Amino acid sequence: MDILRWTTIGLTLAVMAAAVYTDVRWGKILNAVTAPAALLGIVLNTVIGGWEGLLASVLGLALGVGLWFVCGILGRILGAGDSKLLAALGALQGPVFLLYAIIATALAGGVIAIVIALWRGYLRQSILNLVQSLYGRIVHRVPIDIATAAPQAAIPYAIPIFCGGLGALYYVHFYLRSIGASCWPLF
Repeated sequence: MDILRWTTIGLTLAVMAAAVYTDVRWGKILNAVTAPAALLGIVLNTVIGGWEGLLASVLGLALGVGLWFVCGILGRILGAGDSKLLAALGALQGPVFLLYAIIATALAGGVIAIVIALWRGYLRQSILNLVQSLYGRIVHRVPIDIATAAPQAAIPYAIPIFCGGLGALYYVHFYLRSIGASCWPLF
């Protein structure tokens, strides 16, 4: 890997770490973290890959923003800061990475939520709340609000995004490359 690709990986790690810090400290992911990261991602990937790099960054950014719209339609599943962080990661790493990161983030978030619910002794109640929320969404078209469904289980979601992003970085930049697989359009 050349220096610019390592720069995007380092920047991705720094942005995720800064987002965890701000989310834990102040309960939100600051625009001062996500906006410059998205802009730097577009610039770096355009320098690295020309038009293809620009396309990959814009597609990654669009996928992150699109996720925010989908979450808005379904209910309050992700906060705006979480969605902006995912959009910035998409701009930095491209849409293929972001898809893997979203899947890994969902898995990490689920595992963390189960561990917290087990630790605090309310796993059964959390499962019942989840079923009620899904039933309300499907049958009665009531928007899902994760914050009210299990407020005692609320965690700064930048933590699962960080875990999912780490997994996606490893998978895309090291595992897939080791077996010779391509990650179009960015890598």
